[in-house]
Amino acid sequence: MAVLSALLFPLLLAHQGPRPAWVGALPEVPGRVYALGTAELGNPEGRAIARASDRARLEVVARLRATIQGRTRVATRTVEMKDGAGRGAGAGERITRDEVSVGARAEDLPGLTVEQTFTDAEARTVFALAYLDLRQAATSLASRLDRLRQDRLRVGPETSRRALWRLRKAASDLDRLEEILAFLPAAGPGRDLVSEAAAERRALEARLEALGRAELPPLDLSRLTLALRANVDLPLGVDAYLRSLASSHGLRCRELDPDLVLDLAFAPGPEGPAFIFATLDVYSGVTYHLEAKVTLLEGGGAALTRAAPLTVVQGETPEGMMNQFRRQIDRLLPRLLDEFKAGWN
Repeated sequence: MAVLSALLFPLLLAHQGPRPAWVGALPEVPGRVYALGTAELGNPEGRAIARASDRARLEVVARLRATIQGRTRVATRTVEMKDGAGRGAGAGERITRDEVSVGARAEDLPGLTVEQTFTDAEARTVFALAYLDLRQAATSLASRLDRLRQDRLRVGPETSRRALWRLRKAASDLDRLEEILAFLPAAGPGRDLVSEAAAERRALEARLEALGRAELPPLDLSRLTLALRANVDLPLGVDAYLRSLASSHGLRCRELDPDLVLDLAFAPGPEGPAFIFATLDVYSGVTYHLEAKVTLLEGGGAALTRAAPLTVVQGETPEGMMNQFRRQIDRLLPRLLDEFKAGWN
């Protein structure tokens, strides 16, 4: 959550001093929806600021009365105070920890911004003020809708599997856009976008229905290009090996505007995603991990297959893990291609 928060708002340095007015009363600015988020001050302070900011964004969306994928988990612990003789003296301190996860749908709202944060050291509380600029959100979403419309128009009357993939990707993107539009008030800058999105939906479905009735040429892997994507820097030789493996199955590797993408999403280790990472246990010692999800995607990013797990875990040393990786990917790629062909022929 802290990583996601760092991407979505500037980490403002909290300051000490009198509480700002917005802590007690939210600002009232035409075209904006404000909300306040709080978090217990902990160590490091930056984590509390991130938590308060996440909660403030969540509260903005909650004020719009939208269905969001956010959840708040509150754990309260009461500490019993003792007197000088060791006798119980009642509950002297109540510690509450809030753990907030803001759903991706809420985070995708353009114009949703954390404006200020404030730390009250005496109260052990961090405050965050967030707002949604409705006009900015509507303008950004209108641009996204126009890009989707242009993507459909560029496909034109083409009758091919590539056209089918692109239109299905556009339909998936439109699903996402319509979910975000649901956050905006019915009356406001974005009130016309819902009907425009519905019109684009009808046009897309008509083209997809026509392509579904058409007799498309058989799938020929030798006519398709493939790019490799990974969320880590692959070790020397792995990239070349994957390209050679793809070529052995008739695919041509090309990074620019590929038909297909072989996506390798490696699991995070102690410091983030890694090709191989180590964990240390006081009882079992060091364990080495190579864990990834491998998926075949359409060039635009839509999944064409289910994600296949690739896992190599061993202790003592990482020796031999590369060979195990190759053996597993040797089996995975043909399986993904078979699944792809079965679903698209």
